Amino acid sequence: MKIGIVGQPQSGKTTLMQLLTQAKGVAPQKGAVSSVGVMEVPDERVEWLSRLFRPRKTTFARMDVQDIQPYKGQEFLNAVRNLDALIAVIPVFKDGGAAVAFLDDIETEFFVSDLASVEGRLERIQANKAKPVSMAEIPFLEKCREALDRGIPLSKVAFEPHEGDFVTNFAFYTRKPIVLAVNVSEESLIAKSYPGEDAVRDKASLMGYPVVVFSGEVETEIAALPDEDREAFLHEYGLSEPGVERIARACYEHLGLISFFTVGEDEVRAWTISRGTVARDAAGKIHTDMKKGFIRAEVMAFDDLRTCGSVKACRDKGLVRLEGKDYVVKDGDILTIRFNV
Repeated sequence: MKIGIVGQPQSGKTTLMQLLTQAKGVAPQKGAVSSVGVMEVPDERVEWLSRLFRPRKTTFARMDVQDIQPYKGQEFLNAVRNLDALIAVIPVFKDGGAAVAFLDDIETEFFVSDLASVEGRLERIQANKAKPVSMAEIPFLEKCREALDRGIPLSKVAFEPHEGDFVTNFAFYTRKPIVLAVNVSEESLIAKSYPGEDAVRDKASLMGYPVVVFSGEVETEIAALPDEDREAFLHEYGLSEPGVERIARACYEHLGLISFFTVGEDEVRAWTISRGTVARDAAGKIHTDMKKGFIRAEVMAFDDLRTCGSVKACRDKGLVRLEGKDYVVKDGDILTIRFNV
């Protein structure tokens, strides 16, 4: 999964990029993408499993992150076209109106581009009516045009199952998930309120954007502290975890992603899949051979393991079961794949 961070100059987006990636694996780029890196998705379940199994290696779920330079024009659209989601960093230190105006600018770019794609496709189909397959696409395109004309993002349009192939043929911008990262002052963080909050939340509610409030200033201080001092520092601000962890998790959830785990002495690892993925496809995430030669998945729920305290205790209570290829993997499942190639 690829996430883009967008924002106006001095918004704090580059600081957030560095914090999310811990400045590791961040490579400078030319053009619209100034840098790329890898973001780990915090998950206390992975930490607990690592303490239980004491593996040689622990791997959290990861996402690729890109720092996008412009936020308007064709260069911006080209830079975000193939991204799975965006984090929009909006600084709210004195006035929330500027933040909403920034979001309006992005939405305008997205709506205009999607509408142009839909109308262009309609014109091409209607100019060549000899292809019945293409003609079947017209009701879908008209549905999209009507929604866009009314200011409704295509992410809020209910498409029929048979329209799924049509949707995947377009890189619709208004279907792209956006998480709002509201960058506030230290004072606002303490007060748990910021200028223009109602306007920002009204906009987020209207468009379906999750909102995560953080302070780039405070997050930078947290990142510089030793692990043993962070909890006390967070407590001073009434926080249970750093804002960057909440932002990473919000992206994961807003994309409809879940984690399953593999465990053992060599590695404890979180694997990323879309909600609704079946066991055979989940096995393919680990290795293509596992998908090809899939036999069964041995499944144990993380909550059961934590309650029982060991794999043996789970087995003794009948909490380890075998599932077939069509089993829908649940968030927190611990899988052992049986396969033969």
